[in-house]
Amino acid sequence: MSTVMIVDDADLARATLGRLLQREGYHTVMATNGRDALSVLKTQHEPDLILLDLNMPDLDGLELLEILHAHPRWQSIPVIMLTAVSDTHTVHRAHQLGAKEYLVKAAFSVRDMLHHVKMYTGQTH
Repeated sequence: MSTVMIVDDADLARATLGRLLQREGYHTVMATNGRDALSVLKTQHEPDLILLDLNMPDLDGLELLEILHAHPRWQSIPVIMLTAVSDTHTVHRAHQLGAKEYLVKAAFSVRDMLHHVKMYTGQTH
C-alpha cells in the first residue's frame, strides 16, 4: 500500500483528500504546514508521494519544496502541488524546485488528480 502525505493548513481539504485517497487504497499521513511535514518526515517512513499546498503558515509550500529538493533523503519523493495559486512565476518556481505536477484547486478534476497520484506512486489499481 502506497503512502501519500497531504500537507495543507485547511482542515477540510486534508480531510476530503484523505478520504478520497483512502477509498482508492492509499495510506495517508497528514501535516498542517511545512514545519509539521518536516517533523513527520523526520520521525516516520518517507511517503511515496506528497500532495502539497502553497499558502500555509510557518513554512509555506515553496519553502518546504526547496528543503525537500536539497535534502538527499527526501529529494526523490514526488511532489504534486495542489493549491489555489496559479500565477506563472509560482508555477515555474515550483517546477524548478522539483514539483512533478502543479494542480490548481479551482481547475483540477478528481479524476486527473488521482491519475497523477497513481502515476507517481506506481499504482495500477
